Amino acid sequence: MLYPMLLAAVAGLFAHNGVFIRGEWHLHIPQIVAVHFLLWLGTAGLAYQARGFVSVGEAFREASIIAASYFTAMFTSMTIYRLFFHRLSKFPGPKLAAVTKLWHVFKIRHSTNHLWLKELHEKYGSVIRTGPNEVTIVHPAAFRLLDGWGTSTTKDIWYDILKPRSSAVFTRSEQEHKDGRRAWVQAISGKTMNSFNPRISQHVQELCDCFRGFGGTRPVHIDEQVSRFTFDVVGDILFNQDWGLVKTQAWHPFFDHRDRAFELVGPINDVTWLAHMIFTLAPFWHRVQDWFKMVAFCEGRMKQRINEGDNIDQADMASHFIDEYQKLHRFHTIEERDLYLHGTAVTAVVAGSDTTRAALIASCWFLARYPEHAKKIYEETQGVDTRDPNALAALPHLEGFIQETLRLVPPAMTGAARITGPDGLMVGDVLIPPYTKVTAPKYVIMRMESAFAHPDDFIPERWYSRPELILDKRAFGPFSTGGRQCVGKPIAYAELRLFAAGLVRDFNIKFAPGYDPMTMWREMKDQITAQPGPVEIIFEPREKAI
Repeated sequence: MLYPMLLAAVAGLFAHNGVFIRGEWHLHIPQIVAVHFLLWLGTAGLAYQARGFVSVGEAFREASIIAASYFTAMFTSMTIYRLFFHRLSKFPGPKLAAVTKLWHVFKIRHSTNHLWLKELHEKYGSVIRTGPNEVTIVHPAAFRLLDGWGTSTTKDIWYDILKPRSSAVFTRSEQEHKDGRRAWVQAISGKTMNSFNPRISQHVQELCDCFRGFGGTRPVHIDEQVSRFTFDVVGDILFNQDWGLVKTQAWHPFFDHRDRAFELVGPINDVTWLAHMIFTLAPFWHRVQDWFKMVAFCEGRMKQRINEGDNIDQADMASHFIDEYQKLHRFHTIEERDLYLHGTAVTAVVAGSDTTRAALIASCWFLARYPEHAKKIYEETQGVDTRDPNALAALPHLEGFIQETLRLVPPAMTGAARITGPDGLMVGDVLIPPYTKVTAPKYVIMRMESAFAHPDDFIPERWYSRPELILDKRAFGPFSTGGRQCVGKPIAYAELRLFAAGLVRDFNIKFAPGYDPMTMWREMKDQITAQPGPVEIIFEPREKAI
């Protein structure tokens, strides 16, 4: 047994230093598992054949001991290398984070990555090693460094999460991203937004009618109602379909699939290989099934929209994506085009319904918590068409309210990692080595004392009448910046303006009796997008207000 164990240990050292230390392996999990399983079976077979008197059970026991030698040597080599010889070995941060990203997963297992990274920043500073080949930067210039025009960074492997599907957002190819953005830009151009705005306003009115139906005394569970609202908006402007969830108060199974899928992916968001392994090896698990069902719903809706052709009454985003799909026939196979269109559908549905959802829930919380700001918005909107987001954009306090909401509750709190280019990345006076994963957590950066005076306080005035409270504008980037800025930003701002203006126009807003306002923050989850805790509100119609 000694020689086979030594040989296995040597193989383990070679596997790390000659194979796994190079390149990317997250998309090859099935092959890696299959090869190692077959090697284990082959080792057991050799042991049984070479020593015929050994039982099958003992042969597998010997094979397992040899495999243990292999894995012990491989993981020991990884640990020593990452702690003492890796190019990031001198960077400050938790030692266990340097050894394995699984430690980070354990620390944020309750989907609290935003709070954990804030704690690490307070302990270790602005440049922190948070993984074997990962650095987290908390710096006002972080968004421009990673996504600004002329950046040399590329997208991290997280953007392979939808593989084999792809889209303009979920692609790591800069050229494919650039080409794919054209359809998105056309889909939400000024012309199409002029068509979308009245329809979004109508959905806001339906939501206000729904709230009025609660009689001004019954509490409204905002997270549920906003889920219905954003889903209705997506169905309308994306697929030109009236899903009518707010009017009927129906509950769509998509919400449950999405929430449970995000609960699974949230803690492992930065460990892409683990997500791919779970998707591949445990497709029967109910949480994985939720992910697949979420994706299947989006694909099904896009297929349905294709079958409808041009027989639609109003403009929608899908028509631009379908037009792109048709034009790509000269360059891609039907299978490649289908995967791209389906990836676009998933991106549009999930991003369109879930990213603004957090800010809308938070805006209700802020309106209830700070009635003085609701009053200012109400007074500001007098004589203004509250159904026109372009007119609302000129109102300074409303805009400040929205900016402050996005600063404190950004749509994505910690994600969107990048890979540094061949020359590395200078952050202040620190050089981050080439080809290093870098994250810039928005939740932490937009609460920096060096960038915002009283960073944890809600002060809309800082955005128009008290500019001295903004110490570094570079630290504000809820939708990122540069060429990678979220293309759905115009829709998000239209929804936020119409939503806030409509609510203060029609209601006095306050927390429900017995509701603890800190529940939203205490139960906030970081699961790809921000997931605020429950918010319960009383909407008292203004005509009945005392």
